[in-house]
Amino acid sequence: MARDIPEPTFIEFGQAAKEPVRVAEDLGWQRVVEFLRSRELSASTLKAYERQLRLFYTWTQNKPWHDITHRDIDRYKQYLKNRPSKRGGALAPTTINQALATLKSFFKWLTVKDYITRNPTLTIEFLKEPAKPPRDLAETQINQLFEALAYRGDSEVRDRAILQVLSHGLRAREVCGLDISDYDGRRLRVRGAKWGSDGLVPLKPEAVAVLDSYLGWLVRHGFVVSQETPLFISLSNNSRGQRLGYSGIYELVKDLAQASELEDIHPHRMRHTFATSLVAAGMNPLLAKRAVRIRSDKIFARYSDRALDLKMEEAFEEIYGASEES
Repeated sequence: MARDIPEPTFIEFGQAAKEPVRVAEDLGWQRVVEFLRSRELSASTLKAYERQLRLFYTWTQNKPWHDITHRDIDRYKQYLKNRPSKRGGALAPTTINQALATLKSFFKWLTVKDYITRNPTLTIEFLKEPAKPPRDLAETQINQLFEALAYRGDSEVRDRAILQVLSHGLRAREVCGLDISDYDGRRLRVRGAKWGSDGLVPLKPEAVAVLDSYLGWLVRHGFVVSQETPLFISLSNNSRGQRLGYSGIYELVKDLAQASELEDIHPHRMRHTFATSLVAAGMNPLLAKRAVRIRSDKIFARYSDRALDLKMEEAFEEIYGASEES
């Protein structure tokens, strides 16, 4: 008696499969895991790589890596350009370029390891990114944020320390990840930073004084203080004593901005401000770049240009004032 042969199911490339082949998926994803393990990158960067590769792998329906062509890459690039962001608009060119750069790095690795014979990303073209000037804050705006701390109640000491650390150019997520052991009394050690930008951050004397005061406050209020303790902890009833998360720092800055009647203020603008202020104060750009832990010359050039603009405006005002007096 003849066996019943099931009708084949055709799946359009780029569409979701109801029943992906586990063997193919496991073999393909094994290469991704191997690639990630071979990279000397921070945990946050590896997580970003994994997310981008998972998105691409899902889009291809687990197509074997050696079968991926440059046309597939071009189609995926177009898919990203048409894909809406979380806010509903189009993905930013920077976001798309980061995804393409991840693929380029991965397929280069596959080629070097002889897992594939042809690199499909060799002809990839990145999107042109509009040059955005750094959105630094004016000194008066920074002062307003610090003045608003007076209304923070029991959390004022902690919040003042957080704002001081943010004003030294740390990203909000880097502040979340700090442990007490990362503070040596005059510097902060940043670990697990974005794009592998770990490093030491020297602190201004006023920041050291504020951090020392905060650590003393923790002891006086009965919190456990050890080398493994998170530097900044939550003071809410639900998570009191636990590591303060990104949302806690973001909301702190938003609350201070609202109390100061300032609009469009977020933690990252303090990083822009710090970078611009270093160059404007005359620090060697190479040293300023290291202090802010920016690896890209192209990105740091934005801060250098902004600092020159500020210097030009100051010089213009001096000349204009002198001509008025004469």
